[in-house]
Amino acid sequence: MKRRLGPSDRLYPMPVPLVCGGTMEHADACAVAWIGICATDPPRIALALRESRYTLELIRASGTLTVNTPRAADAAVVDYFGITSGRATDKFAGSGWTLELSVAVEAPRIAECPYQMECRVTHEIPLGSHVLVVAEVVESHAEDSILDASGSKVDVGLLDPLVYIAGSREYRRLGEKVADAYTIGKGVGQER
Repeated sequence: MKRRLGPSDRLYPMPVPLVCGGTMEHADACAVAWIGICATDPPRIALALRESRYTLELIRASGTLTVNTPRAADAAVVDYFGITSGRATDKFAGSGWTLELSVAVEAPRIAECPYQMECRVTHEIPLGSHVLVVAEVVESHAEDSILDASGSKVDVGLLDPLVYIAGSREYRRLGEKVADAYTIGKGVGQER
């Protein structure tokens, strides 16, 4: 039996990258759990931000942003970026984390994050409590240490990304591989 819970804003789990806006001279970043890929050609990402977020103000100023994926071990710093206002505090000075130049957009990347995406905003849609920002991914970067043997794909086990669990308000890491996608389902329905 399943219990009805009513309308919900919970999806389990959610990634929790740091989204950065601004410039090398003046930047801010915030933890964003409401984010995901929304198109492949061209690649686009959609993220929901509260109108009050300082990071959103900086994103609007340049029309660019970066998405920086932290490791699970960096939960304390990610939480700091999520609970601290960038209007009153320089989060980079406070955390000791550093910025690095992007190659295709004005918004900088966060050096301590092993996987990063550079994006240009294409759409903004007001949604009530949040604004949906849609951005084209124009470049991505990965440390060699998180790439698979071919050197062309991120190995999520080596990345060890931080994920957020809404409701219980906790951070977790991903578990072990269960199966190969686009393969395991081929036999379903064939046994009957």
